[in-house]
Amino acid sequence: MRPIYENRTTMLDEQDFAKHLGMLTKCNLVKCPRNFRIDFAAVRNSKVVSFIEYRKRSNVMDYYPTFMTAANKKIYAQAIHRSSSLPVYMFVQWTNHLGYVDLVSCKAKWSVGGRKDRNDPADFEPVIQIPLSEFKTL
Repeated sequence: MRPIYENRTTMLDEQDFAKHLGMLTKCNLVKCPRNFRIDFAAVRNSKVVSFIEYRKRSNVMDYYPTFMTAANKKIYAQAIHRSSSLPVYMFVQWTNHLGYVDLVSCKAKWSVGGRKDRNDPADFEPVIQIPLSEFKTL
């Protein structure tokens, strides 16, 4: 079984993000179960209005020319959108900006890549690289 890398620090980061974005959007961000594959459902007036995936990076936004994430995030986002007709957003907290992109419709280059610092073979997988120009910042 694959290790779970989520820890107390990442969970606190997610809670802070959910509180912050909730105030900005007047939504309640409800944490989805791990098997749903997307982090949050954004709820306003008891109705789900979007789904949100969250990532935090330890670099400035323009350190890399693209944002890379597992390709299955886009696949899950498209499936959720097809089923619900709701938008699915990827929010990224860089050290200098909070940005977001529509994960369903964004342009992305598909490749194979990932991280090698954890010695986890599952970290090297199909990925998407989203140009930073696709992101809007808050």
